[in-house]
Amino acid sequence: MATVEGTKSTKTNNIKSNVQSYSRVVSVDPTPTDRSIAVTRIIKGDRLRAADPAAVEAKRVSMRESGQISPILVRPAPDQPGWFVLVAGLHRLEAAIADGWQSIRADVRQLTDDEARLIEVDENLISKGLTPLERAIFVDVRLQVWGRLHPERVAEGGAAPKRGRPANSDKLSQFLGDVPPSMGFSAETAADLCVDKRTVERALVIARGLSTLTLAKIAGTKIAKNEGMLRQLAAVPDKGEQLRAAEALISEQAKTFPDALVIASGKTPAPPPAPRPADETVAALQAIWKKAPPTHINAFLHWASGQRLPAGWVLTKVGADD
Repeated sequence: MATVEGTKSTKTNNIKSNVQSYSRVVSVDPTPTDRSIAVTRIIKGDRLRAADPAAVEAKRVSMRESGQISPILVRPAPDQPGWFVLVAGLHRLEAAIADGWQSIRADVRQLTDDEARLIEVDENLISKGLTPLERAIFVDVRLQVWGRLHPERVAEGGAAPKRGRPANSDKLSQFLGDVPPSMGFSAETAADLCVDKRTVERALVIARGLSTLTLAKIAGTKIAKNEGMLRQLAAVPDKGEQLRAAEALISEQAKTFPDALVIASGKTPAPPPAPRPADETVAALQAIWKKAPPTHINAFLHWASGQRLPAGWVLTKVGADD
């Protein structure tokens, strides 16, 4: 179990490195104060992502066995002397509370609201288990915060946003809509998070293309895990049609995205072609084959090898018997 905390410790160290790297663009104090703080004096605040109960339990067991390897990150609570606001380390804090800890080791930094939010966003973006939809939302929040922290790097104005999927030659700014083109955001975010620049750009296209109602509707569904489906939905310009298409997919009225668009337009998709007898036979044999143990498959092949096969087909066993 020590390796669980150790792995997360590596990620937390990455966050610390990122915090220090922010000093090139924001006024973050690079030298934190490490101290023990009462858990009752830490305000969790409005978190972007709720704690995962399974992850908290795993962390609780790890911290009980190995102790707290890396501190959480907090900042002094404005106008509340002796209180602190959590910045990063929600699962460690929840695990400590669940295990009855009275205090927890924490790094204390002087951070503005936006600086703290940027660190929280990045903590989530480098964590495992994010769905493509969650990643898109976090990258979009990062862009908003980044724009406020670097107004000099945001270009105002520009042409109306394009619709559809961006081609390799397209510029991200053409698809951002109400967000002005941001100079260097995608490249800098990709470098900070150790991901491909196109991953950042695709996430922004999804977040900016989906309406608030569609985002709420698909959160927690299988669509949230399907980046291709998210990108197709985001490319639908009419937000009412977009929402109806999402509802058709979630309810399984539509099995494919084209059918979802047909339903969203108020029409009925064409029925699928009737299966051919040969297709039904093949499907039945495939179902049996997938469930059969090796001994049954071997027996079937032994039987098939003695049958008269169609012209051009030969069934031969290679190697010694088992």
